[in-house]
Amino acid sequence: MNRTEQRDWVFKLIFEDSINKIEDVERSLANHDLDGEEFIIKSLKSYNENYEQIEEIIKNASKKRYNRLSKVEKAILFLSVNEIYFMDIPHQVSINEAVELAKTYSNQMDYQMINSILGKIVRTDA
Repeated sequence: MNRTEQRDWVFKLIFEDSINKIEDVERSLANHDLDGEEFIIKSLKSYNENYEQIEEIIKNASKKRYNRLSKVEKAILFLSVNEIYFMDIPHQVSINEAVELAKTYSNQMDYQMINSILGKIVRTDA
């Protein structure tokens, strides 16, 4: 499985977590036949460990818009912010992948909003 496919699964699992909290990452991965996918395991563990910080970063960047974001949009943002801040993935790579996920899984123009919020986060951190 290539990195884009792995990232797609991480997004789906973060989305799943927003509906039904994933308590046991290993078991959840086994349920989806994703055993041994180290990037996915590392991503989900990092997401779980840093959830509050990631949420705060997104809230600060999106302001009042945060409560209006869909679960899909939030899952994409959580994935990308986790990668940028806690997994040392270059922000250009993570933002590009987030935009592609938004084009695939959210409404037509939501990718622009995702790009805008992530751009603001990166510029604020710089």
